[in-house]
Amino acid sequence: MKKLLLFFVVLTFYKTDFVHSQDLNGWKLSGQFQLRSEVDGRDFSNQTHPLTFTSLRSRLGVEKTFSDKVNFFVQIQDSRVFGEEGSPTAYIDNIDLYQGYLKLIKPFDLDFTFQAGRFPMIYGTERFFGASSWSYTGRSFDGVRFSVMPDCWDLDLFALTLNESVSYINNPFPSIYPYPQTETPSHSIYGFYKKNKITDASKFDLVGYYEIDRTDVRPDTNNIELFLIGGTYWGNYGDFSTVVEAAYQLGNRSVRDVNAYMFSLFANYKFSTTTLGVGADILSGNDPNKPDKANAYLPSYGTNHKFYGYMDYFPSNAFGLGLNDFYFKANFNPVDSKFSFAADIHHFMSNQKTTDGKNTFGQEIDLTVVYKFIQGTNITWGGSVFFPGDIMKILYSPREDAAFWSYLMITANL
Repeated sequence: MKKLLLFFVVLTFYKTDFVHSQDLNGWKLSGQFQLRSEVDGRDFSNQTHPLTFTSLRSRLGVEKTFSDKVNFFVQIQDSRVFGEEGSPTAYIDNIDLYQGYLKLIKPFDLDFTFQAGRFPMIYGTERFFGASSWSYTGRSFDGVRFSVMPDCWDLDLFALTLNESVSYINNPFPSIYPYPQTETPSHSIYGFYKKNKITDASKFDLVGYYEIDRTDVRPDTNNIELFLIGGTYWGNYGDFSTVVEAAYQLGNRSVRDVNAYMFSLFANYKFSTTTLGVGADILSGNDPNKPDKANAYLPSYGTNHKFYGYMDYFPSNAFGLGLNDFYFKANFNPVDSKFSFAADIHHFMSNQKTTDGKNTFGQEIDLTVVYKFIQGTNITWGGSVFFPGDIMKILYSPREDAAFWSYLMITANL
């Protein structure tokens, strides 16, 4: 009986995502609850037992808009893994601020919105900036954002602080000054995001930012000083649609010059109840024979889970070689059915060959079944398998069996 219960626990994984919002005299309360248990067999060995763990993410938010001019929002979050406390009588200090910001709408009667505080950055397909919602912690930034003429010009300007190594100075004692470094070694991003509507069926977004980590790696050299310029094009032509994205990075990481690029093309066609799509994502990589150059494109702040296979091997397992991802997607939505089905097939290659001429990571198959239980509540099953190529067999040596990962998800929005 105990083995039967253990087997049931191992094969059953839950994610609940309850969102409740209530308006109380202009004050809006919202809550989110996400519970996910996973079975992880991604080690390429069928001689080991798969890992099992459960993560929990809880959020509670309050929002109020005053005189249609000031918007106030605070959302706290607790993220944890079951058993992290180590004892039922222990506890961890794990409450943090996921969002907390103030918006000034058209200050000075000018057509822009000013936002300051902590907030997620979600733009376009989330390839450049995303909330990383699959993670049990998510992603949010500290900073400010100006939305200039959002109803027509639609331009966002932002300044974000990723890391500040200098503690707040409450009392300016003489011993504090002068600060031992000539410049505050903070890590920041300054950028813009511009939306452009071309026609009713097409649009083009443009993004650019300057990222600087002011930590010195040698005199007059920052740890990171990077420029990125990129864009996204959406086109809809009846049953045929396409998304094209590209970006270029230049600057320096540590003492190496950066010249890196990304290109993505996805096209799909819908007929009747089925949608079929093909695509390719190309992320440039480092040439092992040129160690002084940094040609690997790093998608640092995008929601990578959406793009490079649901098993999340990439881009981290590319190890600087870059990634060529060729994929096929199929979605089937039967008429008058509460079920929908999806299959994604990826063929992963490195953008640059290894020193011994290898360039195949392997193939991944992702299957997804969604059952629409009631409006706002879905039950989702997902299962994935990865067949390792030459590079993965070396990285995970001596393991070279197929890897697997699966989950069962309940998502409810109230």
